[in-house]
Amino acid sequence: MDISVVIPLYNKAEFIERAIRSVLSQSHSAAEIIVVDDGSTDDGAKLVSMFSDQGVRLISQANQGVSAARNRGVDAAKSEFIAFLDADDYWHQDFLSVIASLNSQYPEAKLLCTGYEFKTDTGLRVAKNHHLNQQNGVMEDYFLACCNADLPITSSSVCVSKASLQQVGGFNQQLKLGEDQAVWARIACQRPIAYSKSVSVVYDLTASTVGHSPVDFEQPSPHIFEFQKLLDEKIVPKHLVSSVKYLQHLTVMSSIKSNLLMGKRTQAFKLLISHPLLKWDRYRAAAFLLLLLPKSWVARSYMALKERR
Repeated sequence: MDISVVIPLYNKAEFIERAIRSVLSQSHSAAEIIVVDDGSTDDGAKLVSMFSDQGVRLISQANQGVSAARNRGVDAAKSEFIAFLDADDYWHQDFLSVIASLNSQYPEAKLLCTGYEFKTDTGLRVAKNHHLNQQNGVMEDYFLACCNADLPITSSSVCVSKASLQQVGGFNQQLKLGEDQAVWARIACQRPIAYSKSVSVVYDLTASTVGHSPVDFEQPSPHIFEFQKLLDEKIVPKHLVSSVKYLQHLTVMSSIKSNLLMGKRTQAFKLLISHPLLKWDRYRAAAFLLLLLPKSWVARSYMALKERR
């Protein structure tokens, strides 16, 4: 199985060497490695050029965002399948071999993904998803698998056919959050997704949160409106419609939670009473009650809800 690897790069000089070396050390070799430098202002591109004699290709462009960088890499890729790796994440040695095994077991699947773990300030934590019951299998409901669990797919744990990506129009360059989830969702409505629970990727939260503003979470991630487009265009299979709507609801509730934890009660209240994608359930009811509690109690209450889930 030939796999092109695309790494979008923007001001991640501190981590890019680690990402590239993790690809070069794969037991199943990548057909090519493409790093798309999206107008970095640090020395990241210079560090990438050190690997040119090992087959790493550097493409440079003016800053246009991660979606534009990924799309540029997809266009340049020569293989039938493309694996993505964020510049601040890295793979364990078996990632591409697990992907190749999934491709052999489930040839009808055009999106393949593995398990992953989070790197935090206190160590590594394996992502958990109780919707995925088998060690390997076909994901029956991508949208349900995103509910009340760690996401089943991240942008560093996935490999997808180039044809499928092009068929759905690639990554939406207008989206600033959730752009990858919008792509996986559109593909999930059209093609099977095969997964392995083998933990083969490290999602570095200590790197990903550097410089990230909490303001990004005051409003629900805009990718949920991409889900609405799928519903409006009647692309979502009937058996997945209820899961899509529930995931939209939970995404709005996640933003409400963030506002409550930041003490932004007015914004949380506005979302609670007026957002059109919300349903009535225990989470929404509990959020109204949390509006009355001191901020210090909010986090404890959310932890209690999480433990009972």
